[in-house]
Parts: sequence; structure tokens; C-alpha cells
Amino acid sequence: MAFRPLSLLLVGAAVLGGCGAPETPSDEGEGALVPSVETAEPSGAVSAFAYCDDVTTWDPAWANLEAQVLTLVNQRRAAGATCGGVAKPAAPALTLDTRLRCAARKHSRDMGTNNFMGHTGSDGSTPWQRMTLAGYTYRSAAENVAAGYSTAAAVVNGWMSSTGHCNNIMNPGLTQLGVGYYYAPSSTYRHYWTQAFGRP
Repeated sequence: MAFRPLSLLLVGAAVLGGCGAPETPSDEGEGALVPSVETAEPSGAVSAFAYCDDVTTWDPAWANLEAQVLTLVNQRRAAGATCGGVAKPAAPALTLDTRLRCAARKHSRDMGTNNFMGHTGSDGSTPWQRMTLAGYTYRSAAENVAAGYSTAAAVVNGWMSSTGHCNNIMNPGLTQLGVGYYYAPSSTYRHYWTQAFGRP
């Protein structure tokens, strides 16, 4: 049976107002926009280190795909884009944040291992909880997820062709990015992607 790649987005900050994102095959997910809120400091660097310890070492091919996504996203930001018919001016390059990468990798691995696609983790975690557990304190944050795209170029093209995902990528108020890619050959979509955006 053929399948279409999936992508979902979520925008917000400390309070999750409800994702509302479909988990049926669709290229266009819906997200919740939540006002920016200061987050509390995480309980300590040791707990954040422990949370991220199992995704610090990563398959080099997967890490290369993650780096390609960051490069492609910054190329799109530099060029400007049209998101859902609305022209977006060029935006400054995003910088890699390893805490956001931790949160993104943990979620992509969770989706692949547990054969699902969505913003809520198999343990009930939200994107904001994952970022905080990774030790990231933010004023605003967003998440894009996708499944079924086998290359970095394909997943970025998929996100850019969806209004909400494109808006997250082009948002100049978001300054840092972590990308997580996970390959699960026995799962439905095999390729799982997460972008965790933030502004400290």
C-alpha cells in the first residue's frame, strides 16, 4: 500500500493550548499558537544531561541528514519565501542548539520506535516538556514534525509547501534550531523528522 509523507507543526511556548493536529495521512497539519511565556529554569544540568545522554551519540548518517536540514532551512530563510500566499522577508540564520537537537532526536526516535506521528510523545510529553527536560529555557518555541520523507531536501520542501510549517521556518523571532532524524525500517513511515525551534 502506498503512503504519503506526513508533516505536522506546533507553535507556542510554555502553555500548550491543544495541538489539534491530525495524525491521518496529510501534508498539512494544524497547530496551536500560544503567547510567548517565560519558562522556569530546569531542575538542574545533571538531569538535562541524563535526559539527553542516550541521544548524544547518533548514527553519523542521521547526523549528516540533520545538518543538511539546518543548512537548507537557513538557505530558505536567507532567500525569503511565500507561506500560504503571504510573502515572508529574509530572516537571519538559525543557529544549532544541542539541547533543542536532543529534544528533537528523542521525539523522532519515539515516533519511529513506537510507530506513530504527532506532537504528543508516547509518554504523553509535549514539545515544551521535552525542550525543558533537555535543559532549554525559552521565551518562544515551535515544533515541526514529519514522517515518510527519505531525504533532507524532501522534508524541507514538504514543510515549505505547508503554510504553518513554512511560517515556523521563516519566523524571525525564532533564532535556534535542533533537528532530529530517526530511521525505523519496520515502522509504517520509516523516516521520522522533528524540528525544535526556540528563542532563549
